[in-house]
Amino acid sequence: MDGRRQPRLGPRVDRNLPRLPILFETEHELVVVKPSGVATELTSDPRGTSLLSRVRSAVPSGGTPRLPHRLDRVTRGLVVVALSNEAIRFHNAQIEEGAWAKLYLARIRRPREAALDTLLGSHRLHLRRRGGRAEVVRSGGKRAITEVLSVAPTLDRETEAHVLLRLRTGRYHQIRATMASLGAPLVDDWLYDPDAARDRRRFYLEHIALRFTPYDAAAPRWIHRRDDANREPVDPAVRAALDRYMNEREAEDAEER
Repeated sequence: MDGRRQPRLGPRVDRNLPRLPILFETEHELVVVKPSGVATELTSDPRGTSLLSRVRSAVPSGGTPRLPHRLDRVTRGLVVVALSNEAIRFHNAQIEEGAWAKLYLARIRRPREAALDTLLGSHRLHLRRRGGRAEVVRSGGKRAITEVLSVAPTLDRETEAHVLLRLRTGRYHQIRATMASLGAPLVDDWLYDPDAARDRRRFYLEHIALRFTPYDAAAPRWIHRRDDANREPVDPAVRAALDRYMNEREAEDAEER
């Protein structure tokens, strides 16, 4: 990657059309914020409501936006969209190599029989996809590693908490299945929480920060919007943990350069 050029910013995308916040743009990729309730991609999308359709409508004729990763419809947060064939191949390879770092924020139901701080640390299990769920298995599944960086009660309910997590692997429903296995499922998670409300209105999972290498860059960078009006307010301890983590990782990246 030593021969890569620095990212060139340019008006490749009509920013009035995607109706999505664009946090990063080069001629080869975008990083946008997907709202909860919006599909990342749809097989049939005549109304152009999905994230991918919105980006396609904003790219000049001949552009072929593609997705190296996706978020569930109910999840909000950062999505990378590749704008060239070279970029999609590059990002697919980076993901396969485990080069991306992804942080998430989630609202969970507090464990009934354990203290919150017992959730901290790295959790390893094996998951197998069965239909629209991920099941924890003893053998035959894919290794899933999830690290809980910080946890604190939510500001509005004593029975719930916010967790800041880093994914060490990227498995189907990894966060949702892992937290449920720890006795702290995401609130109103209809697939993994037996006490979930039917309306699902309070489910909250956000891809909050991403470390990746843009196609034309010589080094990785972090993408994170510190102030987001649509993010759930969190305890200062969680906010401080996120700031500390980001500052430490960015300092490490600067030293490597």
